[in-house]
Amino acid sequence: MVTLHDVATHAGVSTATVSRVFARPDKVSPATADRVIRAADELGYVPNGAARALATGLTGLIGLVVPSLSNSYFSPIITAVQATLEQAGFELLVADSHGEAAREAHILTRLRGRVDGVITASPRSADEVIAAHAAVMPLVTINAQVPGVASVAVDVHAGLAELCSWLLMRGHRNLVYLGGPAGSRYDDARYATIRQHLDQHAAAVTRLGPVPPKAVAGAKVLPEIRATGATAVIAYNALVGSGIVSAAVHAGVRVPDELAVVAVDDLVDLGLGLPAMTAIRQPMYQVGVTSAELLVELAAASRRTQRTQSTEDAGTTPAQHRVLPTTLVTGATA
Repeated sequence: MVTLHDVATHAGVSTATVSRVFARPDKVSPATADRVIRAADELGYVPNGAARALATGLTGLIGLVVPSLSNSYFSPIITAVQATLEQAGFELLVADSHGEAAREAHILTRLRGRVDGVITASPRSADEVIAAHAAVMPLVTINAQVPGVASVAVDVHAGLAELCSWLLMRGHRNLVYLGGPAGSRYDDARYATIRQHLDQHAAAVTRLGPVPPKAVAGAKVLPEIRATGATAVIAYNALVGSGIVSAAVHAGVRVPDELAVVAVDDLVDLGLGLPAMTAIRQPMYQVGVTSAELLVELAAASRRTQRTQSTEDAGTTPAQHRVLPTTLVTGATA
């Protein structure tokens, strides 16, 4: 086990100096503190959390806010973020906003000063609320591009265009888009992309919803879908799509002969005994990895600014926006 004495020897200072660096960094010159912290990092020395926070300005904690822990869409994101942060020496705190903007804003406020940064996935808060939090702590959004705030997203719109073309090539001209939960930041944009693409080919689309991102919600809407006369439905996600397929099977509706069902994301191994779904596959694990890596970069940059006590460059670096591609996966439902 690495000791305080080992760090002192490696840094060429006394053990008392090392102790002061981690307990009273204000009593040590910045150059000496840097040398001690580098020595500790090289040796793998980890002081207690409170002392490390005082010395480095870092708590070692990162927050992740999701709208629903029960939604399996976020599971690979959480797994990837945790694995990536652990490799970088951070621990993860996860909070569920229940899809409520006010609760999300409250969580972000409570996390401020308690963590080294926050990732917020599919946020429900208004742009100005997110921007205000990003102005005082490192913050990365997933699936939401806010001016001046770092983000990671999937190019769902390109995927939707490809999906619409695929359906049109199979002769579908009357479709339904079953939207997601109320308050979703990108539901309107998804519908606009679908509508624009279908309008160019004289195809019709009816918008239904909003519905919760759950299988039971998709099942309940089947009668409305059938009433439109549509031959294909684009579901908000695979859970909603699986509910539509399940209800159709029980109602004697042949999928895909009478009704094709596709989804904006695919979920593997649902264990529902349903046919594989045609869907836009989103690389959610990579989204988690990328967002965690980006936040670690922001946290390090923020700490460098604090340690030099310089604000000359603050706000001058453009926010990074990283976009990942989708893949069209064809299954037995369309």
